[in-house]
This record gives sequence, structure tokens and C-alpha cells, in this order.
Amino acid sequence: MDYGKVQKLWAKGLGYVADNHIYKYKDYSEAVFDTQIESKEWLCHQLKKIKPDVKHISILASWYGLVAVPFLYETFGEIDIDLYDVDEYTTDIAKHIWNDYPKVNVHTKDVVFDDIDYKGQVVINTSCEHMMDMKHITKDHKDKMFVLQSNDNSNVKWLHINCAMNQGELIEQSGLTDIKYSGSKVIYEHKRIMVIGK
Repeated sequence: MDYGKVQKLWAKGLGYVADNHIYKYKDYSEAVFDTQIESKEWLCHQLKKIKPDVKHISILASWYGLVAVPFLYETFGEIDIDLYDVDEYTTDIAKHIWNDYPKVNVHTKDVVFDDIDYKGQVVINTSCEHMMDMKHITKDHKDKMFVLQSNDNSNVKWLHINCAMNQGELIEQSGLTDIKYSGSKVIYEHKRIMVIGK
């Protein structure tokens, strides 16, 4: 992975945060932690094995997309990517970061409560621990391949409201029945869990 690209994009957004959203600095600084990098590398490696011909991806709870988009571009080329996040300040920053990337589209949407027509062949959510069970979304999008990640870190009680302790729990939360991959790995003392399927 060309980590220099991630650094350049992060620096581009940092100036915008300093000028327009200084209260987001701590949140923004955490968007490129090692945990983000390791989990996205794992995701791209497994997804490429299962679906090497992806042309369009939708990312739920996308945050700034600072790690996911460069990793997906390195894996699949410059495909169409839609970023969805509920926080309008986050999406404003993301729009600035990706304003030179015509195939990256940023949307301010609540993926839990808004009615969204996802265009991606693949729908990614690496923040399942932050929201209700994904089966409320997957049931309406049977034609999509879903890539879901959660973790077992229930200590962050005000943010991690729906952790999974293992792959079985995440599969149950997901409502997916055609599982192409499930696995877990320990990243900084906590288990990261991933499920890919329909």
C-alpha cells in the first residue's frame, strides 16, 4: 500500500479542519490509526479473493474514507465509491478531501433510518458496532454483496452499542445466509470480526 497517498489526503483535510471545523480535530486525527489501516488491508485482501471484478462500492458509516478509499483504489482501480455518513460536518470535510476524485461521491445520510438506493455491487460497513443489527438493511438489498466488520470492544459504552464477540454473532446480526468468508483477528488487544456474503 502507498501510505504516502493516505498521508497526503490526511494533510489536505487537516488544513480544512483547522480552518472550518477545529472542534473535529481529535476525531479527524483518529481516522488514520493503525487499527484502521490493518482492518482495511484485511478487508481488501479478502474481498479481492471473493469478488475481483468490483466496479462500484457503497460504504456505510464511511467517516472520512481516508483509509478505505485509497486501499480500495489500490485493490480494484479507480472504481465508483459512494461514502455515506450521518454527520454533516464529517461529510463536509470528506467532500473537501475527495473534491479532485470524480468517482468518489459523498452523501450525508442516516443509513439506519433513511431510505437509500445503494448503487454499489458491494456494500461495506466496518462500523457495525456503532449501530443496530445490519439485518435491517441487508433484508432490503438481497442482490448486494455485504462486507461487514465489528469488534468485541464493549468498553466504549457510549459508542460501541452493538458489539459482536465472534463471527457467529456478526452473522446473526447481519441476516446474511450465503457466507463467502468469516474470520477474526486480534488488533491491539481486541478482536476484529469480518463477514462477507449475501
